[in-house]
Parts: sequence; structure tokens; C-alpha cells
Amino acid sequence: MGTLIQDIVQDATRTSSRRLDMALASLDLSKPRYYAGFLRGQAEALFPLETALEAGGIETILRDWPQRARTPALEHDLTVMDVSCDPLPVPHFNDTARMLGVVYVLEASRMSARTMLMRLAHQQPESSAIGATQYLRHGFGKRLWPLFLAALESHPETRADVEGVVEGAQIAFGMFDSTLIPVVSVAAE
Repeated sequence: MGTLIQDIVQDATRTSSRRLDMALASLDLSKPRYYAGFLRGQAEALFPLETALEAGGIETILRDWPQRARTPALEHDLTVMDVSCDPLPVPHFNDTARMLGVVYVLEASRMSARTMLMRLAHQQPESSAIGATQYLRHGFGKRLWPLFLAALESHPETRADVEGVVEGAQIAFGMFDSTLIPVVSVAAE
């Protein structure tokens, strides 16, 4: 078997991934306003991405999509924290390769979510933040990542259009990057 698609996507998005990880690591989660800002930034990117995937028919590609979608969990957490958001425009995806590139980023972000949840628990935030962790806990105990990777590697359209997968991942990283910059900038001040 040749090079794995996941390795190609990981290599192509390494800089974006590191930049986001470093930005998230810089947030002091003991301050509820920074956690609220994190949730807002996640929502402003995630909501339009999941909307676009659903409009593109992701459920026909990933039958377990309803288990993967995190919009309801994030909406819950925003309500608990009394945070509003202004989502980015909904992108348009009309092919499987780009959609699975976006899902690659969304599924990989679950690993960062676990790290954020551990940090949140250790930094003893006020109780409202502890009650607003459905987004970070979403999918725990499920084998979502390996099942996704199997779908990514075996789908004929991703094998035929690896560049499209990379492009979808880059779009998703760009959206998360643009919504996180204001949060980190405020935290740095």
C-alpha cells in the first residue's frame, strides 16, 4: 500500500495544527472569560463547517455522522456560559474529498479537546465552566477517530483526490485559526 492519506494531510497541515495547539495552550482557563472566548471561537468555526457538511450530504458518506456532530453540545455549553457568537459564513463543499478533509480536522480536534478538558479540571475554574464541557467531552469512549481514518483511507474519491482532502483540511484549519486569533489576542493583553 502507498502513502496513507492521513499522513499526507498531517504533513500538509502541520504548521496550522501547531499554531492552533500553541494558541490554545496559551489560554489561561482559570479565567472564565477566556474559556467563554474559546467556546465562542470554536462555535464560530464549527457551526458553519458542520452546516456545510450536512448540506453537502456528509451523512451519506459517514453513516455515523449524527454521533460525530458537535453543534448541539457546543450550543449547550454556550448557553450555560451565557455566550453568544457570530459564526463565519458557511462554506460550500460539493465533493467527498473536501468534506472528508474538513472532517479530518474536526475529528483530530477531539484530541485537543481532551487536553483542554484536563487543563480546565486542573485549573479549578468557576462552576459554570465545569458545567459547560459537553463539547470537550463529546465522543469520549467511542472509536470515532479510527473509524473515520478507515473511511478516509478506503473511500475511492479521497484516493482519487488527495489534494481535495488537503484543501478541505486547510479550509477548516483556516476557519478555526481566524476565530481563535481574537481570543488569544485578548488573553495576551
